[in-house]
Amino acid sequence: MNFPEILKYLYFTRPYNTMKLGLFRIEGLLSRMGNPHSGVKYFHITGSNGKGSVTTFLEYLTYHHGYSVTGFYSPHLSTVLERFHYNTENISESEFVEAAMEVKQFAEEMDKFGEEFSPSFFEYMTAMYFYITKMKKVEYGSVEVGLGGRFDSTNILLPEVSVICTISLEHTNVLGNTVEEIAFEKAGIIKEGRPVVVGAMPQSALEVIKQIAKERNAKIYEFGKDFNVEPVSYSFNENVYNYFGESTVKNIKVKLNGTHQLYNIGLALKAFELTNKLNEDNVRSAFENAFIPGRFEMVNGIILDGSHNPQAAEKFAENLELYFPGKKRAAVFGIVDDKDKDSVLKVIAPKFDTIIVTRPPSKRATKIEETYEIAKRYCNNVLLEPDFIEAINILKNTDCDVRFATGSFYLVGYVRNYLVNGEISEELRIGGA
Repeated sequence: MNFPEILKYLYFTRPYNTMKLGLFRIEGLLSRMGNPHSGVKYFHITGSNGKGSVTTFLEYLTYHHGYSVTGFYSPHLSTVLERFHYNTENISESEFVEAAMEVKQFAEEMDKFGEEFSPSFFEYMTAMYFYITKMKKVEYGSVEVGLGGRFDSTNILLPEVSVICTISLEHTNVLGNTVEEIAFEKAGIIKEGRPVVVGAMPQSALEVIKQIAKERNAKIYEFGKDFNVEPVSYSFNENVYNYFGESTVKNIKVKLNGTHQLYNIGLALKAFELTNKLNEDNVRSAFENAFIPGRFEMVNGIILDGSHNPQAAEKFAENLELYFPGKKRAAVFGIVDDKDKDSVLKVIAPKFDTIIVTRPPSKRATKIEETYEIAKRYCNNVLLEPDFIEAINILKNTDCDVRFATGSFYLVGYVRNYLVNGEISEELRIGGA
């Protein structure tokens, strides 16, 4: 199979976004593969927000301190290759195909036992990641949890350090209806005798994590108590922080934008510091280079970022005022129908002089007229253009100081792909949304 063929197999045989909780499938799959996850030092990261940034920072810190490292991320934005990093770069299409074909034979053995034993898309991806990690013979892995922690397929690994970034109400249909229940699920990544680093969170959630850490003899390190970060200055793509932990590192320049990165920086540095002594030059190099596509990122004159829920919208609005105060702003905006459109637009729409409402390329986004009517409540100049490519072209010709594409990550991923390539890639056309 070539890359397009294996993608079709994965997307349509292992339905994307189909969730299966529990560890028995991944245990069976990895056992058949010879347990490729063993023998590597892992950082394991979960949290309601920030886990992708912390996983990225740890990957870059590890690489810039001279170690070989793989990274595992989800979901992807514009290409499935973003899920698998080797020494901070996406793997190649040929490496993806090799890993997918290796897992395929064992996954199909399990399929024969029935639907309950058939590995899901994410379990398949997890097995591919561990195969890649083994083939690359790396020293470290930086692994982002897919959902929750306790029953996530990544929880098969034994970490050097576990990280729990934040706890808030999310995925309540799966993880629980209170922050305490969600904290219990995420604390499932804490392993016997392995340290855990935790971020700022509600006290009741922290108490749950502390209790589980105590039961598992896992020493806990708390942001603001055992380590800290202070901001020095904020400027778009060049934010400066000081870190205070076992070591002190000052004037760390960080490309990733947003005041919330302060917490993620601290969590990553503390987790890494528990395994290695920090080298100031290597720390600075890591954070200057650390990058996540589509996170307040400028691509061809348009800033891309997600604002798909009220929490993300608040951060996005904060960043608008932080980096572009007093500027005339315009945006393409699209969101799927099952999100809280009113709460999101109430926060961000007043920040724009012009909003072009469009349809994210998703089956879950059909009510764009509804989105348009809501946007008009909060912004004086709102246009409706269903085709997102045409919406981007209108944005490019809009009279303003700074331009954005925001809302659903489906939209951001497609827009980024279009801006980089000048067309929508075959991969995105295969996967759809």
